[in-house]
Amino acid sequence: MNELWHVYLSAWPTVWAMDTARYLVAATLMATILALFWRAGLARRKLQARDPARGQRRRELLASMRTAFIFSLLGALVAVGDHQGWITIYKDFRQAGPLYLVLSLALMLVAHDTYFYWAHRAMHHRRLFALFHRTHHLSRTPTPWTAYSFAIPEAVVHGAFVPLFLLVVPMHGLGLLAFGIVQILRNVMGHAGAEVHSAAFGPGRWLGWNNTTTHHDLHHEAGRYNYGLYFRWWDKLMGTEHPDYRRKFEAIVSPAAATTAPVGAGRLLARALACVMAGGILLSADPVRAEDGPVGRWVTPGAAAVVEIVPCRDAPGLCGTVRWLWDGVDDKGRPRLDTQNADASQRTRPLVGLSILSGLARTANGGWEGRIYNPEDGQTYRATLRRPTADTLTIEGCVLFICQKQVWRSAGALAAALR
Repeated sequence: MNELWHVYLSAWPTVWAMDTARYLVAATLMATILALFWRAGLARRKLQARDPARGQRRRELLASMRTAFIFSLLGALVAVGDHQGWITIYKDFRQAGPLYLVLSLALMLVAHDTYFYWAHRAMHHRRLFALFHRTHHLSRTPTPWTAYSFAIPEAVVHGAFVPLFLLVVPMHGLGLLAFGIVQILRNVMGHAGAEVHSAAFGPGRWLGWNNTTTHHDLHHEAGRYNYGLYFRWWDKLMGTEHPDYRRKFEAIVSPAAATTAPVGAGRLLARALACVMAGGILLSADPVRAEDGPVGRWVTPGAAAVVEIVPCRDAPGLCGTVRWLWDGVDDKGRPRLDTQNADASQRTRPLVGLSILSGLARTANGGWEGRIYNPEDGQTYRATLRRPTADTLTIEGCVLFICQKQVWRSAGALAAALR
């Protein structure tokens, strides 16, 4: 007994540090991504009108740290089981090769999804909910910090899966590490509060069998649907998928979503006039010749803006200026200004007429590189432009290791279609 206790106490600090760090790193990473790209597009993918309650994130963090502690107490049992031979953890590929690693990891994810679905659904029973699951549902509008926000009994239920699974299925140590990473990443993505998955994850698409942020967010909002963790299989089979899931996901990820929000009657006249102006801009635009590269007028996705790219006046390279905006006026009919600029002295500049591309220079691979200013967050990023076809321009702006890509259409080509 003393030997087993020594093995347990020797393993526990490492397990506790890994469980805690995994949660903190994943939740911080997702929160950082949301902060960096909120004004750049993620705000339009916000899933609930309400905001998280005051003090919610602090409560979630404290509960999640407690959950990580409970997970570590259960996880350290794996070291005891391995020492005693009750479970098998492969240290290399001599006993079981890479194929077994991949297949056993896939099996573990499927088994975990099944375990989670039925345990989760059971915890919604009226006699169990208050004890097991109410703490998690205090976060009706979830955040990345909600991921491990469990009551003690629920944390025990979730933490028991890995030791129980290992009693049946031998695993590689690398497979267990990969499982832990996948589990926490999918967890914080499901609680992001804004849809972070692409349209490829929609129902009927090639990745549509996966859950999305919208899928789990509907569970927090409605409570009685969408019990799965990774996949939609059990919810589809048992009829527990929210009936509005497909409609809501497709509305969120639709390219037109950003331009179809309801507008007040006081802005309709201004928009009508803006459309007339846009028509004049388009009809006056000539087709962009291939030899001119990106020089010319381009229409951004959803016809949100028209940007004109020409040689810079006072510097080498090409520059791009906003010539028209679909949403160019505020609720009072005043021109929109560069209010998010980090330089306070620049915040009174109108967005129409603002230079957003600068220093575009030709690269060896046939593209152009320079800088792009994003008025939605007041930041300037590295930009890469390419012209894959005569009538399209791809533009990619990057910050840190994350890039967003857009396809702009030639205003000249649209003008030709209108004539």
